Amino acid sequence: MTAQIPAIPELVSHILEYIPSNNFGPHLLEVNPIWRAEAERVLWKRHKKAEEVYKQAADVFKKAEMDYWQDFSDGDKNHNKLTNVFAKAYQEKNTRFEEIIAIERAILHCGFIMEETNKREYIWMRYNIQTFKNGFTPGEFDEEVIQIVRKGVYSDKF
Repeated sequence: MTAQIPAIPELVSHILEYIPSNNFGPHLLEVNPIWRAEAERVLWKRHKKAEEVYKQAADVFKKAEMDYWQDFSDGDKNHNKLTNVFAKAYQEKNTRFEEIIAIERAILHCGFIMEETNKREYIWMRYNIQTFKNGFTPGEFDEEVIQIVRKGVYSDKF
């Protein structure tokens, strides 16, 4: 029977992989400590992957934006084509940010990050959520505001 115990966290992990981020909450964590630990590990793994995918989408968007404005300054020769590319890249970037927000809400909802224990990360996640509520993504704001949040210093500026 003891040989099966190491498989329990792996089994729990597989189960949790199929639960959408927005369904994570304290109710999942009450099962036992293994569930709590695995839920935290799964969410942080999702968060890391979502940030990587978002960064790629943001890079594609930046290139599409540069191409769009370059064409605009060159006489608007490829306007329709570049407008479509730009719009798709913008939508993809927003969709990927929405995935990060769902995961960050779950992390906060489960209490894996709390203001008292990790103020900087807590404020950054709250800032991301508010940014999303306002219809924006990172990089669409004044760089000074972003630096304030990253340092964990609260400001009425945001």
